[in-house]
Amino acid sequence: MRGVAVGIVAVTMAVSTAYADGYGRAPTYAPITWTGPYIGVNGGYGWSAENNQLACTVSFACGQLPFGVSPDGGFGGGQIGYNWQGVWHPHLVLGVEADFQGADISDRRTDKFGDILQSKLDWFGTVRGRLGYAFDRTLVYGTGGFAFGGIEKLGNFSPFPFADNVAKVDKTATGYVVGGGIEYKVTPAWSVKAEYQYINLGQNDPKFQSGLSFKRVGNTVDDDAFHTVRAGINYHFGGGYEPLK
Repeated sequence: MRGVAVGIVAVTMAVSTAYADGYGRAPTYAPITWTGPYIGVNGGYGWSAENNQLACTVSFACGQLPFGVSPDGGFGGGQIGYNWQGVWHPHLVLGVEADFQGADISDRRTDKFGDILQSKLDWFGTVRGRLGYAFDRTLVYGTGGFAFGGIEKLGNFSPFPFADNVAKVDKTATGYVVGGGIEYKVTPAWSVKAEYQYINLGQNDPKFQSGLSFKRVGNTVDDDAFHTVRAGINYHFGGGYEPLK
């Protein structure tokens, strides 16, 4: 028994020495990195920053539509981007991201005479820069850049069927986007995020067949601007962390 005890002590000392020399030490990991490309999906809700779009202010032509429309609704799509961490500071993250969304952000008013006011955002997208600060797995960031989207508007005053009574616009509008968000890496490769964006696509004035603008005859035409909130999931290619030597 004494020989067995001496053998156990000897093996224990040898193993301890090996660990002390670094041969059996468990790996120690550096913080997660945000550097690299990623792709993901998202979905959210948007609503007009203006609550009285296309309001008719010409009483004899407005019928029962003295108030305008305020589009809102859901959207969903995807994003792709690239991050660089540590360019100027170990926790600073620079990035670029592009996203594209299918949307049903709309509102429509009709009256008993058949008058119609309608405004829709059918789709939109952005190309943005991102600037953030990483707290290991958590990234807090601001974002801004170029925005574009499909705008449809209609003003149809049916009591005058033979007059120039229909004004409409259907176009791809452009503008800008600003916002911010927070992203969290659940694993080195997968992250979840929540984000707010303000998207402004400028004034898009419906035109009558004669070319006369909807705004010029006294109707309200504000910027097609939207508040949006979304949640998303990203997959980071090569995402992970390197063991310290």
